[in-house]
Amino acid sequence: MINFAHRGASSDYPENTILSLKEGIKSGAKGLEIDVHKSKDNKLVVIHDEDIERTFMGRGLVKDFTLAELKSFKNRKKLFRDNEECRIPTLKEVLDLIKDKDILLNIELKTDIIPYPNIEEDVINLINEYKLEDKIILSSFNHESIKKVKAISKIKTGILYKKPIKDVVQYAKSLGVDAIHPDLILVSEKLIKEAHENNLMVNIYTVNIPFFMRLLIANNVDGAFTDYPELLNEILQENNI
Repeated sequence: MINFAHRGASSDYPENTILSLKEGIKSGAKGLEIDVHKSKDNKLVVIHDEDIERTFMGRGLVKDFTLAELKSFKNRKKLFRDNEECRIPTLKEVLDLIKDKDILLNIELKTDIIPYPNIEEDVINLINEYKLEDKIILSSFNHESIKKVKAISKIKTGILYKKPIKDVVQYAKSLGVDAIHPDLILVSEKLIKEAHENNLMVNIYTVNIPFFMRLLIANNVDGAFTDYPELLNEILQENNI
C-alpha cells in the first residue's frame, strides 16, 4: 500500500509547504498529496483552500493575488512563521523536490469551487517539462476536470468523491480513469474487490486512525492519504510492506 503524506506530514508541520513535504518523505512515505490553484498572474501554487486565511496571515482568494504577493504571507502556525520553507510554494518547487526521488505525487486540481482557465493544460505541460509523467496522479472532485486531463494526456488519474456515486466502478470505467479516491466512510471490502476486478486502483482519504490503517492494509487497498505518514509507515513495517 502506498503511504501518501496528505499535504505532507501535516499533523506536525504546516500543510502543503516545502517543509511539510520534506518531512513527509523523511517519515518513509512513498507518496505525497498536494493541492494546486492558480495565482492572479497565472502561476501554479500549492495550497488547499481557495482563501488563504485559514493557513496564512492574510485574507483573500488565491486567484486575486500575484505569486509575489502570495509569497509574502507568513504561515499562520506561530512556530513556523519565520521559516522560508513554510510559505506558499509553487508546483515547480514541489516538482524540483521530488524529481530525483522515488516518490509518487498526487496532485489534486482544485477546480470544484473556482474554475481556473486552462489549469489542466498548465499542470500537464509543467509535468511534461520535468518528464515526470510516470510519477504523477492527477485527481479532482470535479470530474469534468479529469475528463479534460484524459483528453490531452496519458498521466494517471483518479476521481475524488465524498458522497456515494451509484455504480461508482462502472462510472469510473466510463471516464477512463485509473483510480477511485473515495472518502474513508464510503469504503467497503466489496467496493475494493470490485474495483480491483476492473483494474482500478483504490486510494482512500483521509486515514488517520491506526485501526483503519490496519483494516485497509488487510483489504489490499492500493494507497491511503494520511496526515500521519510516520505512523502509517510503522504499521506498514509491522506487516512487512
